[in-house]
Amino acid sequence: MSHIGIHTSAMLVELSISNWTGMKIDRRASQEVDVTKGTKVAANTVHKKLFAGTQELDELVKFSAKCRAKHNEFTLPWTDNGPRLLPSSSFMDYKAELGKHEKEWEVMMQDFLTKYTNLKTEVAYNLGASYDPTDYPEVEEVRTKFAFNMSFFPVPTAGDFRVDVGEQAMQELQKQFDHDLSNRVGTAMQTAWERLHKNLANMSDKLADKNADGDKKLFRDSLLHNAVELTNSLKHLNINNDPKLEQARQSLELTLKDVTDAQDLRDFRPVRLEVKKGVDDILSKFN
Repeated sequence: MSHIGIHTSAMLVELSISNWTGMKIDRRASQEVDVTKGTKVAANTVHKKLFAGTQELDELVKFSAKCRAKHNEFTLPWTDNGPRLLPSSSFMDYKAELGKHEKEWEVMMQDFLTKYTNLKTEVAYNLGASYDPTDYPEVEEVRTKFAFNMSFFPVPTAGDFRVDVGEQAMQELQKQFDHDLSNRVGTAMQTAWERLHKNLANMSDKLADKNADGDKKLFRDSLLHNAVELTNSLKHLNINNDPKLEQARQSLELTLKDVTDAQDLRDFRPVRLEVKKGVDDILSKFN
């Protein structure tokens, strides 16, 4: 499939997650640092963590990062810090998985808001003289600082131009659009290849008999799990139907087909070396 078919094989999705930082500049403490350090101008800025010593807000921020990681796992890059490319075949799985993450995020956010008043009492003790009750908005205002949104868009086409700029200018616009589209698809496909290469290189390293010090290599069960997951996700991420990428995916799938437990790779050297041989063979075909 040429990049022209990208309009039907994929869509754009943007994940936007907003969390209250719970941080505030402490101007008095900043001035005290300047005085202590003898600065001639205002040179120091002290950021106060309003919920220091508590975990609810920190856990919510960490989980938001997990949501973004899952979003990236399903998608490929399209624009800098903007929408990403989602294969149409992954749409339902993406909606289901990110929907579960959204519900969990909502529960954590509501838990923080429910505990908000009690947490202020706790941090008043934690912060000591740094505590200032005016730093804390009403809970209703705090709620407005949180948001979780998924937005879907079609991949634009050159035919979307509806401007009266003359025939020659229109041709230039369409030519530039096609060039840009080709570059974006190329970048997306390069990312798919890089995911495969990173996984294979890691497997090859971990499955070697010993490390540089002569000690036996250690690896987690996720080594096998991630490789199997990759063989499944690449079925969808190969948006350009690259035959070489599909061949590499199938080769990895074939290499792993008889391995059901990572412990087998640890316990049985012939199995481990056979898998490593298959992985290294795929790697050898990389340009």
